Amino acid sequence: MRRYFVLFLVILFVMVGCNEQRSENATIAKYYLIDHGYEVITHKGDSWQEFSRSDLLTLPNEQVWAVQDIEPNEFLNNRIDTVSFTIKNHPLDQQFNQGKTTVTVWLVNGEVIGGWSFPISKKNDVVGAPYSLDGRTAEEIHGDYEMWLVDWQERYGK
Repeated sequence: MRRYFVLFLVILFVMVGCNEQRSENATIAKYYLIDHGYEVITHKGDSWQEFSRSDLLTLPNEQVWAVQDIEPNEFLNNRIDTVSFTIKNHPLDQQFNQGKTTVTVWLVNGEVIGGWSFPISKKNDVVGAPYSLDGRTAEEIHGDYEMWLVDWQERYGK
């Protein structure tokens, strides 16, 4: 019986160790979030996105770019790596009384360039546009959203 218990512990430690392995981007993104005061609960996964000029005018891409502090020009048709987490200590944590938020961090060549956040709901009934990585709305970033949108569509609709 004791032998099985030891074997179980060894397997458990190996499994836990394997789950902690993250990509380099995930490690960079995790420490970026920690440095900004967030507690990382779960690494949800890595992926990537690429935006063409026409992608910028479609939903949800337009909304995601609306909450960035950067312009997309230098990133068009280039790979943006994404890493998603569930975190705590974020301004959106209490919006649905869940105490946690989903964030997706954008990286290019191992450098964080932006990202977005979204509140978590127990009923999974949240709709609407994403927030900036730090929880700001498009209006808080750009001021008059309608004016920003007209300008955006003129710049990228050509």
